[in-house]
Amino acid sequence: MEKNRDKVQPIRKPFRIRDFAHETFMARLIRRLVVPITRVWFGSCKVEVLNEELFEKYVRLDVPVVGGTWHRAAIFFLYYFGRFRPMIMISQSKDGEMLAQYTAGHGAIPVRGSSSRGGRYALERMVRHLKSGGKACATVLDGPRGPACVAKKGMIILAKLSGAPLVPVMWSASRTITLRHSWDKTVLPLPFSKVCVDVGEPIHVPADAKGEELEHYRRLVEERLNTMMAEVDRRCGYRCQS
Repeated sequence: MEKNRDKVQPIRKPFRIRDFAHETFMARLIRRLVVPITRVWFGSCKVEVLNEELFEKYVRLDVPVVGGTWHRAAIFFLYYFGRFRPMIMISQSKDGEMLAQYTAGHGAIPVRGSSSRGGRYALERMVRHLKSGGKACATVLDGPRGPACVAKKGMIILAKLSGAPLVPVMWSASRTITLRHSWDKTVLPLPFSKVCVDVGEPIHVPADAKGEELEHYRRLVEERLNTMMAEVDRRCGYRCQS
């Protein structure tokens, strides 16, 4: 009896879907259910591009470009820009695996890595992609875990190494769902809502930039994205309440 009482009981972990993200079942679920649903859902929205000239030059035309946005905007943008086949940096976490399946389902090319793990490998692949004729590479600038709306240097360095301009993009919508308990306050447009997409002025990072100069461009893209976010939110009447 004493032996049984002292026996260490196994710790039971709570069931979490993301723990099985590597399995074929999850890949099939995302590609066969989540992707088609979001394609119909987001496809019902009416999109207004605020800067058509920049959109035509840096999105529609076949020129190499580095794109950046905030994490809160990722889900809709992966759908919206997927048709242009960009290469997207996504973290190597289990949550990142689910996002990679979603990304590929909408037509983009996921490459795994982030500022915390695998970032150098992902950057090298992106540089090769842009220099070998690839159209675009992008990621969320405040990923993988924040803080929200504070840019990291990854895409600044990619713009420097590739020679491609860094173009900030942002969206907001007239009617939304906000995941208030997520660190980034992820936003999704409701069906049939109006979505405003803004494309910012390109940022050209010199090939010899380093140190304080790189920090200057990091602050510049951060300020520009936050200004764009405030503007599209104002136009759409969006307010995120904590």
